[in-house]
Amino acid sequence: MRYITVLMMSLSLSLASCSYLLPSTTPSAFGLLADRGDTRPFEQPLPINTQPKRLALGSDFAIGVKEDGTVWSWGSGSKGELGMGKKENRPTPQAIPNMTDFVEVAVGSGHVLALRKDGTVWSWGNNEKGALGYKEEGYILVNNVLNTKSYQSIQLTPKQIPDLKEVVSIGAVGTYSYALSKQGDVYQWGKEQFNNEAIALTTPTKIYKNSDAVKIIATLEGVVVLKKTGKIDLLFQPREFLLPLVSNTRTFLEQGIEVKAFELQLPLPVVSMGSSSAYYFLLNDGLVYAIGNNDEGQLGQGNLWKYDKLVKVKNIGRIVQIAENDSVALDEQGRIWLWGGNIYWRPDLGVANSNKEPYPIRIKTQLPIDFIATNRAIAMGLRDSSVYFMQEDNGIRGTGKPPRSPQTTSLLMTPEKSLWTWK
Repeated sequence: MRYITVLMMSLSLSLASCSYLLPSTTPSAFGLLADRGDTRPFEQPLPINTQPKRLALGSDFAIGVKEDGTVWSWGSGSKGELGMGKKENRPTPQAIPNMTDFVEVAVGSGHVLALRKDGTVWSWGNNEKGALGYKEEGYILVNNVLNTKSYQSIQLTPKQIPDLKEVVSIGAVGTYSYALSKQGDVYQWGKEQFNNEAIALTTPTKIYKNSDAVKIIATLEGVVVLKKTGKIDLLFQPREFLLPLVSNTRTFLEQGIEVKAFELQLPLPVVSMGSSSAYYFLLNDGLVYAIGNNDEGQLGQGNLWKYDKLVKVKNIGRIVQIAENDSVALDEQGRIWLWGGNIYWRPDLGVANSNKEPYPIRIKTQLPIDFIATNRAIAMGLRDSSVYFMQEDNGIRGTGKPPRSPQTTSLLMTPEKSLWTWK
């Protein structure tokens, strides 16, 4: 969920040259209108996005993997999320010892997965619901006041998950963990899968196989499989609004667990997807399509009407990346677009708070943005390897400064350079 404070005027920054442009729903007294992106489709189709995630944002911690294969951590580590062998809160990025040759990272609510170049997967952090894939080493919490000791199911340092080999993609969300092998096998572990606490998958369990699978995306409802054909499989029961897109259903039975794969058919091959209360599909022509709830403008149609079909998000195009967990998109010119809920107006300008933005609005920046990562904050990875953060300052900016309060408009909307770089 995003918490965004929107400026009622342009921000001119000597460092980032950044300005926030308001949508057409803004009162005309301010004389500001929505911007419009280039809505032409790409002349050459985009390839399927199989790029590994360089940066993963938790709610209050972050994990990044550099181009040299080292893994770095910062933020809150109350459950061992920082992987340094102790509980700590640290606003400064540091390399995790003995972590080399890694290519991708993923985070859940309190645990971390890291994919190594050799196809092995390592994990650490909170293991209360089996998200690490093995029995943790644990931590003894001593209460000197009450003179008591208690055991905590956490792993303070990275440890390899046994029996996972030749993995090419990983995903994590909440207390769920997922891995995809190069053979097309999807593995899953953690206690809460299938919304059934009785099913405790504390070690990786194969639930699906398809030789066309090239990437997995973890959502709050389950895992999505992206195939080289440009089609996608949902390994969970789709919401009702998705049913018209279902073109095929297959059933897999592994170790007594039945999983149905629902294949979705889109107008063109799917390059990537994201979801929140709606689903977003980046097609290979660079256009974004959406389906689902629209009570906060999540579908980007300029209204809050209900739609029972797939619609194209208006006013944007030539998109090269969409966020996996929010309505955020990056276009080929390095412009970031936002729409939907939790966009808040500045109360000090006399405008009531609103969390319904039905048109994409943009953050215009001259920074050469290479990739984005989101989770309450937006991280912008630049082509020169530097990283900037905007929005909520909850300890994941990696600036060496503790979280600041109050969260002023200037703080939220001014890009701030992190000490972490991805090269």
